[in-house]
Amino acid sequence: MTLTQEAPAVEEVSSVELVARTIAGIAQIGAASRALRQAGLTASIVANRITTGGVEAHLHGVNGHSWWTVFASDGTPPVWSVGTSGRETSDWIGCVE
Repeated sequence: MTLTQEAPAVEEVSSVELVARTIAGIAQIGAASRALRQAGLTASIVANRITTGGVEAHLHGVNGHSWWTVFASDGTPPVWSVGTSGRETSDWIGCVE
């Protein structure tokens, strides 16, 4: 009798989450685009927005604080908001379903 074990389940990461986690903490749009390219994604910049595949990331800024809103281009949930600074209150990562 042989005992077999199933391989542990690999946590599936959505492309929206991958983009959000890749650009979290980056406050410059060009640097964020380079980080996405280094992660193997094709990224294009238009104004304050990066588009990669079916994902859009918008860079927002108010009173010296900035953050990214990352979402699927077709509008399907979830939407991620990620901060761009490690020392400020925008140092958080969150997902809204």
